[in-house]
Amino acid sequence: MNENLDDFLSNNRGIIKTRKGLVWAIIGVAGFLSYLGLLTVLSMIPPLQWLTGPLTGLLFFATGLIFLELSTGGYNLPLTAMMIGTLLIYIGTADQLFPAIRESLGDKVTGGIMIAFGILMLILPLIAVKYYQGKYKTSVDATVIHVEHQVSRVRRGHRTMTYRPIYEFTYLGKKFTVTDKNFSSGSHPSTGEERELLIDENNPERFVDIERIKTRNISSFIAPVIVLALGIYLMVAG
Repeated sequence: MNENLDDFLSNNRGIIKTRKGLVWAIIGVAGFLSYLGLLTVLSMIPPLQWLTGPLTGLLFFATGLIFLELSTGGYNLPLTAMMIGTLLIYIGTADQLFPAIRESLGDKVTGGIMIAFGILMLILPLIAVKYYQGKYKTSVDATVIHVEHQVSRVRRGHRTMTYRPIYEFTYLGKKFTVTDKNFSSGSHPSTGEERELLIDENNPERFVDIERIKTRNISSFIAPVIVLALGIYLMVAG
């Protein structure tokens, strides 16, 4: 059994890299199922039914926060989940506990929340670059030895390809082969290309390719612009 587990961990190129990560994944799934059970129970108790909205919002927010922490490139989806969670918590709580304030403010607070998250979607990659430059002080020259690709969406005959590179580098006389956590569309390094990686000197398999964070597709601006536009509309109309 240990051999099978070690084989799984050594060949898994996703988020789960260690036994500890596998344990946390199991705990997360169990916690999620328990959370759904709690929501089901509350929905059957009339005086407490209003709590299902804020608790669902908390679930969205926590999920977005977790994936934001795990991600080194894709920020829009986690931030969108956090925004939905914040809105559900605000609307559910305000409707139940502060109905007069909720009615007087209308949709202005909702619009303000959306504007704040829209701005955050736009500037977070810049913040992430500064964050990783401060977190990982050691840089190495790595070679892209392969670029994995997968079909992320098939619709009406159209498919979108996403990519993630596999790097190879030497640190303190030891050779490492590491895979980027995230698949992304658009531009990506080519096989054989040299890249500078920032690594954790205590665990060189933790790394970040700053150029991948800096490189943004035009499509990545669509979600923030839509969120900002809706937020501004709600602020004005509310």
